Amino acid sequence: MSYKKIQIVSMVILGLSISPTYAQNAVIIKTADEKPAFDEASINEDYIAVPIYNKNELTFTTGYDYSSGKFNLPANTNISYIPYSMKYSTESWSFKASSGYISFAAPKNVITAVEGAPLVTDVMLTGTDRFVSSRKNGFGDVYLSATYSIENPYSNDFYIDLTARITIPTADETKGLGTGKVDYMLKADVSYLIGNLMPFATVGYRFVGETHLYDLQNSFFASVGLSYYLTLDTSIGVSYEYRESATPGFNSPKEIFAYTDVQLDDHWGLNIYGVVGLNNVTTDYGVGTQIRYKF
Repeated sequence: MSYKKIQIVSMVILGLSISPTYAQNAVIIKTADEKPAFDEASINEDYIAVPIYNKNELTFTTGYDYSSGKFNLPANTNISYIPYSMKYSTESWSFKASSGYISFAAPKNVITAVEGAPLVTDVMLTGTDRFVSSRKNGFGDVYLSATYSIENPYSNDFYIDLTARITIPTADETKGLGTGKVDYMLKADVSYLIGNLMPFATVGYRFVGETHLYDLQNSFFASVGLSYYLTLDTSIGVSYEYRESATPGFNSPKEIFAYTDVQLDDHWGLNIYGVVGLNNVTTDYGVGTQIRYKF
């Protein structure tokens, strides 16, 4: 029990311990000119009631993402991705719809998969193909997700989010903008706030649809990282990202991800990030920014 609560309880007990005889014999004298201590009409005129907590929240996010890598090939793979999403949150639930516009130049064995990320496939390359990067443009897949936030009864600083997502194959698979099949994803995010520090981790599994264009497999992914709150509205963080390869027999992508996030005011927020690849099946580097608006 906090010190403030102890004070309140003590005052209540003290009030109850006053002699009933004194309470009955007390005389209250009112004059004709005396005004009531509480004037409801005056309060309503001077103040406007506002909610102190909004259970429902709608957020729009967009930005720009650029990545580049060689994937053990002479030709570069350069990807530009403009994401956009709308998220609706209500109490413990949040629902999100997202997609993006993709412009990338790559050899024909490299396609874009989840949210513009590169995916090295099993397509065979000739000697000439290794030196050729063809540019493709178009809208990516649509992602629909639902997240449930578990309220932990033992600690207000421990957070668990469970997410399920489905990929609607709206991207043109003949251009390499997607796989052309429905995918499913399940993941769990956990974090714990310790003062200004917040360690966090993610584990998940992706179920891919079978396609005649590429040999793909279901894959596991995970990450672990640490955030630090410089102020209540500004945080920085870094994480290690691992994704099991969706192409059988290939190395699994591994990356280091770092970011800075700022809540500019009650509505606007900004996130700036960078990525460094750690092996030959991921981007050499990537940078991006996202801006969000809460309605």
